[in-house]
Amino acid sequence: MAGDVDPAEENAQLREALASRPVIEQAKGMVMLLRGCPADEAFGVLVTVSQLTNVKLRDVAAVAVAAGSGAGPGLSDEDAERTVRAELCRHVLGGPG
Repeated sequence: MAGDVDPAEENAQLREALASRPVIEQAKGMVMLLRGCPADEAFGVLVTVSQLTNVKLRDVAAVAVAAGSGAGPGLSDEDAERTVRAELCRHVLGGPG
């Protein structure tokens, strides 16, 4: 049937979502601080950057947290990292990247 969901696949997706939540919340808090905006707007910024760069939301969040903490890169793909950082700068700080 078309509506049947594989329980193992659904379980894996839920585990992945739970594991991604802390980094997304950290990134959201950073955007809130930098933009002085509410949580829903900050989340919208992260979603927009994700859509514009075709990078998963959790990976956009990882790049934001890595950039804000001075840690190494958030992604293994250097080109994607640069693209995400540029869009984050444009949407969070209002700069060119």
